[in-house]
Amino acid sequence: MVEKSWVHLNRAEPDYERGAWDFVRSVAAALGEMEMIICPCIDCRNVDRHSAGIVVDHLVTRGMDLSYKMREDWYHHGEVQSGTESRSNASQWNQEILGLYQAAEFRDEELVRQADLCEGAEAEDKLEDEFLAKLADAETPLYPSCANHSKLSAIVELFRIKTESGWSDRSFDLLLQTLPRMLPKDNVMHTSLYEVKRFLRSFDMGYEKIHACVNDCCLFRKQFEKLNNCPKCDASRWKINTRTGEVKKGIPQKVLRYFPIIPRLKRMFRSEDMAKDLRWHFSNKSTDGKIRHPVDSVTWDQMNDKYPSFASEERNIRLGLSTDGFNPFNMKNVNYSAWPVLLVNYNMSPDKCMKEENIMLSLLIPGPTQPGNNIDVYLEPLIEDLNHLWEKGESTYDAFSHTTFTLRAMLLWTIQDFPAYGNLAGCKVKGKMACPVCGKHTDSMWLTNCRKHVYMCHRKGLPPTHVYRRKKVWFDGKAEHGRRGRILSGHNIYQLLKNYKNDFGNVRVTGRKRNMKESVGSGSDSNDETSESEEEDEPVDEDELSRWKKRSILFKLPYWKVCS
Repeated sequence: MVEKSWVHLNRAEPDYERGAWDFVRSVAAALGEMEMIICPCIDCRNVDRHSAGIVVDHLVTRGMDLSYKMREDWYHHGEVQSGTESRSNASQWNQEILGLYQAAEFRDEELVRQADLCEGAEAEDKLEDEFLAKLADAETPLYPSCANHSKLSAIVELFRIKTESGWSDRSFDLLLQTLPRMLPKDNVMHTSLYEVKRFLRSFDMGYEKIHACVNDCCLFRKQFEKLNNCPKCDASRWKINTRTGEVKKGIPQKVLRYFPIIPRLKRMFRSEDMAKDLRWHFSNKSTDGKIRHPVDSVTWDQMNDKYPSFASEERNIRLGLSTDGFNPFNMKNVNYSAWPVLLVNYNMSPDKCMKEENIMLSLLIPGPTQPGNNIDVYLEPLIEDLNHLWEKGESTYDAFSHTTFTLRAMLLWTIQDFPAYGNLAGCKVKGKMACPVCGKHTDSMWLTNCRKHVYMCHRKGLPPTHVYRRKKVWFDGKAEHGRRGRILSGHNIYQLLKNYKNDFGNVRVTGRKRNMKESVGSGSDSNDETSESEEEDEPVDEDELSRWKKRSILFKLPYWKVCS
């Protein structure tokens, strides 16, 4: 057993550094005097290798990764948990491989469910054998005498370098063609990017390519999947040669990348450590009234009270959605804006839920221009999966409790800057009524010289006797005697936009395409909650309605009008 007591000492104490040196020496001896040692610090996280001196320096200055620090077995450094012979090779694996190993050890519920459909133990054994065969293939050493990398770990490491260094697909293909000739004979390295992607896709590590209208009118999926032209603006789905006018069929003008969230959420529960982390929120709510995590917020409590059956299952997921544009080419003279859509998992502790590796990329919306009000078109696949996770759920295997359960998920918040907020919510964020909370009651003032609106009179929200209401010089030169106007709630907005007809796309539709437009534009949806359709329509406030550009697709989530 490797001595572990030193990791709980203060890093400023001499005993901590001595313990770190004893640790790297014992690891080097256990693994055969290796020159490079896997670094378990909080940044390297058992992925990068360094010399003994650098590993000690990282441990003293940065500290050990918390999840590894609390483990009983340090499998990356030659220590094997007693009684588990099958983990003898675990020190060679990075965390992706470890998750796959645990999936094989505990047998994913998906295999059992599919086997039940086949009606028989033989079918179950066959499915399990197929999955174990995939894992065995992933575990194969890179070449017969390789002790550092398996087939999967080598691919993951190369993909990481490709991403961080911005390699093109062509250069990566050339590297994969060269490496097998440089490695020892009988190596299992793939020789093309296509083979690598096909291998990763067998573990649900790929993404879906969905063709989109070049004018952001619709996605070519479902009823539009086989069309060659947009049903609204008649724009070609395929690229067109600008000189000859020839249509390059098979080469789409615009492609949305969607990374399905359901298999990824299920895969998180295949790791015992991750499955345990996803329960953190259930027993760590603040008791002193201070907010340290979203679990301490009013919204979290309101949703728990509204949906007690969802709240009773500690493994159900709460998510936040974040999006913004960026220039992928990193050059200011290139006018291009791609929009990633990220999901934040709030089930985990504050130090983990915002870690880069725990934030999921769900959509990559292409440019060259920002989607603006048409972002709802690209959110369709994600919203459909979120609805499925809310209404039906997914049968999922939990490696921590060795049980199966129905996984459900809820989108609680969106996180973005103010212009992106206007795109997602569908409201105006400029002009007289720019405040999304106050609506038509926004207090604005036009500055003639600057030619812009400013927003004053915020003291209306203070108590009537507050001293700031009488302060003139500190503010706009006037005493404040007004009262705060009506604050719009999610239910108010839902009722206001209930019959709103959306019209997505960047072109105007005239003539023969008008009827097609009506079928593409998504207004009040027939699959919305029936209980809402039975409510009496409230009189429409035309002034308030004028500040809305669309009915947000987020209202397709049955609970959104409660939590927004």
